[in-house]
Amino acid sequence: MSAETDDLLRRIDETVEAEHIKFHPLVSAICEGNASRKSLRGFARQFFFVGPKPNPRPHCAVYAYAPEGDPDIEHLWFDDVLMEEATGSHSGTGHHLQIYFNWCATLGLSAEEMMATDAMPETAAFEQWRYFNAFKGDWIAAIAGIAFIEGASAKRNDMLIESFVNDYGYTRGTEGLTYWEIHASEIEEDHGDIGPAIVRRYANDDYTRTRVWNAVRRSIDLQWLAFDGMYRAFFEDDPRYSRWQE
Repeated sequence: MSAETDDLLRRIDETVEAEHIKFHPLVSAICEGNASRKSLRGFARQFFFVGPKPNPRPHCAVYAYAPEGDPDIEHLWFDDVLMEEATGSHSGTGHHLQIYFNWCATLGLSAEEMMATDAMPETAAFEQWRYFNAFKGDWIAAIAGIAFIEGASAKRNDMLIESFVNDYGYTRGTEGLTYWEIHASEIEEDHGDIGPAIVRRYANDDYTRTRVWNAVRRSIDLQWLAFDGMYRAFFEDDPRYSRWQE
């Protein structure tokens, strides 16, 4: 690995930590124990587009375009990420969309309601970004754009679980909390392993390193934008979002 690639990985790690989504005021509002049921329902309906709904479709497109026979692509991407999202192969659960619906059910939201929900502009932007690089065949940018922030998201999810249990009446180990527990576990952290692995192997020229950096940078910005929109809509009750409010 070149010094330039090593510097890129260091810069990515520093940026992901400095701008970690755990610092967003929406996360703080939930973790302070003051979120209303209506706010949590709004969050559930729109977070749907940030993580649960797209997967594993972009992952499949990435796998189709990625180099054949690469052991990290086969193990760290196909086995650890794609198959876990689609089938719960490591967690012993099932399709992550279905276990997300179990959490939504605790808030009185059915799977049918969730599938009929319209995305806000901010969450739609993040969802469409998830597909952008994957579907145009830029597999390394697509992996970089999700792996680094996904591996880090376990910290945010662990904070949310603590509050769900202590402040909102949830119980650890129950069906309603499974989605968050999986995504706060080593399984979620391991989803980030593919990022450094493919950068070390393939980001060996300035053009590729720039694509990787731009993908990570855009993902961080769009994740914050999505949370900004949810916060304004459901925690500040901004009337601009009346179409998506209850």
